[in-house]
Order: sequence, then C-alpha cells, then structure tokens
Amino acid sequence: MESNLVKSALKNKDIILNIIKKFPYENKCKIDWRELPEKGEMVEYSAEDGGDVVSEFETFTIYAVKSYSKIFSNANDKGKPEEKAFFGLLLPPKYSMSRVSLYREILEASSSLNSIPKNGMFLFDGSIVPIIAWWRPLSSIKNGYMLDSLIDLAKEKMQENEENIRDINELISDKVEHPIMPELLMKRALNGYSLDDSDWYLALEILEKLYSYKVLIEKIWENNSIPVFITKTSRSRDFCKSNLPDVHIIRRAEPSNPGYLIWEDSIRYGSYNITGERKGDKMFPNIGNISDFFERRLGVLKLYARLSRGGSILQIEFLLDNEKNMPNYESLTEELLSKLISISLQKGYPTSLVLAHHYATITYNDMESLIKISGLEGEVRERTMLYF
Repeated sequence: MESNLVKSALKNKDIILNIIKKFPYENKCKIDWRELPEKGEMVEYSAEDGGDVVSEFETFTIYAVKSYSKIFSNANDKGKPEEKAFFGLLLPPKYSMSRVSLYREILEASSSLNSIPKNGMFLFDGSIVPIIAWWRPLSSIKNGYMLDSLIDLAKEKMQENEENIRDINELISDKVEHPIMPELLMKRALNGYSLDDSDWYLALEILEKLYSYKVLIEKIWENNSIPVFITKTSRSRDFCKSNLPDVHIIRRAEPSNPGYLIWEDSIRYGSYNITGERKGDKMFPNIGNISDFFERRLGVLKLYARLSRGGSILQIEFLLDNEKNMPNYESLTEELLSKLISISLQKGYPTSLVLAHHYATITYNDMESLIKISGLEGEVRERTMLYF
C-alpha cells in the first residue's frame, strides 16, 4: 500500500473514531423509541427492484437495465413475476450514469404496473426522494421553466423525421411500452439525425420518468394499497440535524431492540417539503398534471424502524394521498407498521425485496456475455488505456 495513505490513516484515526463512537451531539437529539404495534392481518403485497450496468468503450457507451416485480402473499404464490430489460447504446454519451439510472427507474415503474396488490402494500427499495428530485443529477436543466421550454423544443424535433412517437402526449401515455426514449434516440441516429447540445432529449427522459411514477403511484392508491419505500443505508439527517446520519445516532441509543421513531414533522406534503429543497417557484412540467401531483397531492410519512431484534434500522417512507382524509400521524403509523410487520421478513428486512434484488441484478459476467452477443467484443475498452 502507498505509504502516504498509511500515514494519513494513522494521522486521522483518532479523529474519525472520536466522531463515530463518542458522538458529542447525542444530547441534542432525543430518541423516543416506541414499541412496534401488534402484527396486523396478513396482507397482499408486491416488491420490485432494478439493476443497471454501464460499460465504457473508448469511443462510445453501452448499458443494460433490468427490472423485476412480483405480487407476494404469505398464504400462497400470486403468479409469475413481471420482468423487463433493455440493452442499448447511450446517445449522446452525456450524463452517462445519471441517464442510465433514469432508464432503469422508468423500466421499474413500467414493470410494476402489472404487479399492483389489492388492499395491501407495494414495497420499493430505496427512497422516494431521488424519484422526485429530478434536478439533482448534474445537467443543464435547472428548473421547471427550462424543462417546459425544452419540451416545447422537443415537440419540433419530433416532427423532423418518421418517429414511432410523433406527439409528446404519446410519450406520457400508459398505452405505450416504457421506456420509449432510449430506442427513439437510437432510431434517430440510425436515420442520420444528430442530437444537438440543447438537451431536449434529457427533458423528455425526465418527463417520461416523472409521468411513469405518477401513474404507478396513482394506480397503487386506486387499488387501496400503499407504496412503501424502504432504505437500508439511509444518510438522511432530517431528525437529528447532526453531522452523521440519523440511523447512526438511533443505533447508538437503541443497539438491538425492535421499535420505531416518528416525530411531529414525519408527515410532509408536496415535493419541496418531502425533499427538503426549494429550488425555485416551479420545478415540474405543466404537461400531464405532473406538477399538481408532485407539488400538491403527494405526501410522505417518514419514520425509522427496526423490525426485528438486532436487525438494521430502516428508513421507511409510506406514500400518502393528500386528497384523502388521513387519521393523525401516530395512529396512522401504527396501522401501517402493523401491516408491514405481518409480511415475511429476513433479519428485519422484507424477504420479497431480497428476492427482487437478486433477480434484478445484472452481473459483470452478464454484461460481458451481452457484449459478445452484440458483436462488440473486439472494441477497445476505455480503461484498457490505463493498464501497465
């Protein structure tokens, strides 16, 4: 190992350990750890997850995305899973990781539409915040006004040649197979049309993602079910406002006991309150009622919980419909948690999400096989230039 790295590790060792283990901020954050409610009646539930891999060649970028969703029941198997996948050439090769993640999210939403439970819960791996906060990945689009302007420009671009989508309204339709944009961009390139630097295509990709999740969440609600986003390694500091994540402080205060933590600000409505970011007066496009849904209708009940003794502390976000009358947040929390702990758990984490992650994963060997199948095996890889 390089000697300067060793010297730096030895130099900063005590500082790091003091911050992690002594945490002088413990008295500033009161942990009111509550007992879990009794298990409720068995409910129907679904789980989904997705995977993605990016392979950088010397002059182009290839990617693969995959999704898996399935309805589960503690009583019996509810049928076949819904699986989708896409392998493509990223065009143009800008914002590679962010855009491939965006394609994966759209694919996940698309497959999930066919796995919606009735009177139960739909489990998602991760937080709702990255879904809402489309502006976080670095790009040229900074607000909803720019997004609307680029969508208008895209309407003109779509008329340049024969596309499978000629009207933006077709892009925000549940009658077509999503994601649309990756294939559309490859077809444009094949037909000789170059993509300029205005990022209009990125605006359409963001639009497709926002619309896909709006439709999915609404349909889950229509089936009298609750979308539940579960984060295993939360970095949120919403509650304690400390330098380290809330879960770090909670774990120190409650090392093993099952339970949960809620607070007065646990329920939030509207995208700006949910994300904790106010980027401007307008951040969502006018088209497809997307702005109204994310800025007004969508709500989140956020809490931290350990669902079994010695298990991890999870960040859990129950998505709420602001158009429905909800009980007070304490009774609502107990009702929702009683349903959540009724499902199959593996060390305090939903077994169904473990399975969904397994089946959605794209391995290195998978990607290498896809590269061979697509005839790209002999192309120069980006990192081969760094070998010595």
